[in-house]
Amino acid sequence: MKKIKKIVSKTSPKKLLVKTPKKLLITVGAIVLAVSLLYGLVRLTVVALVNGRPIFRCSVIKDLEKQYGAKSLDVLILKALINQEAKKNKIIVTQKDVDAEIKKIETSVTAQGMSIDALLAQQGMTKDDLNSEIKIQLMVTKLAGEKMSVTEKEIDDYLVTLRESSTAEMEEEPTRTEIKNLLEQQKVQENIQTYLGDLKTKAKINYLIKY
Repeated sequence: MKKIKKIVSKTSPKKLLVKTPKKLLITVGAIVLAVSLLYGLVRLTVVALVNGRPIFRCSVIKDLEKQYGAKSLDVLILKALINQEAKKNKIIVTQKDVDAEIKKIETSVTAQGMSIDALLAQQGMTKDDLNSEIKIQLMVTKLAGEKMSVTEKEIDDYLVTLRESSTAEMEEEPTRTEIKNLLEQQKVQENIQTYLGDLKTKAKINYLIKY
């Protein structure tokens, strides 16, 4: 019995535990990291597989640049100019200002039976995108001039044109206040376009790539 006890004690689980070499752990960790990086790289460079053949992200970008590059670049240039001018003229647009505009949009969209989230999804935009767009719009509106005067004659002329151009009888003619607001908005937009045109003409823009 003593001999058996000695054998058992020599082969106890504690002494049978094998320590994993530190180098092996480092090697396995390095392999896992390399595979993760490779997978991430593939996802960044390959956007689809068609019968096993890859379509590369650079091909998509090249195609998009060919179709929309000039327009997208022009928008980015105008945004940069607006931000520069707003900073120069100490124009500040707060989040409160942006939220007030979003509230107006939500009210208008809800009245049409749609949610703002659905509208954003339809346009391929996020709420952050909407925030940025509204902020830029408010900046340029303040820079170009928020208030535009509309005369009574302009309202009368609009009504005459509206009545003459209507082929069918209107259910409800817009009020003079509604027409005034509409004409003011039109003038503001025209003023903004003129302002942006002048801003771009005066700016020093070096095109490194021409689309």
